[in-house]
Amino acid sequence: MKIIEEKNVTLAEVKEILEEKEKKYVKDKKELLYEQKRALEHSRRYAKLGLKDVEGLKKRLVELGLNLTDEQIVKICDLLPEEVDDVRAIFAKDRFRYGKEDIDKILGLIAQYR
Repeated sequence: MKIIEEKNVTLAEVKEILEEKEKKYVKDKKELLYEQKRALEHSRRYAKLGLKDVEGLKKRLVELGLNLTDEQIVKICDLLPEEVDDVRAIFAKDRFRYGKEDIDKILGLIAQYR
C-alpha cells in the first residue's frame, strides 16, 4: 500500500516541482497529465515570487514568533497582502486574532520581498 503525504506548498514550489517533472517527462517522451499542465500554467502565471524568495520569506515569517500555521504562511507567500485588511482576510477563519502590531510586522516583512 502506498502512503500519500499531504503538505501545504506555495505556488512557487508547485511551479518548481512541476517544471522538474516536465523536464523529466520530456526526456522520457511523456506528457504531463491534463491537471498537471493546468496547475503548471496557473503557477507560472500567478506565482509572485521565485522559489528562493519564498523560502526566505517563509523562514522569516516563522522567525517572527507569531505561531503562524503552515497554511497561513503559504497563503501569505502566495498572496503577498499589501493592506491590514488583506492580512486579516487570511486569518478570518481562525479564532485567534492578531493585533495591528503583529499584522504590521507581517506587512513590513512582505514589503522587503516586493
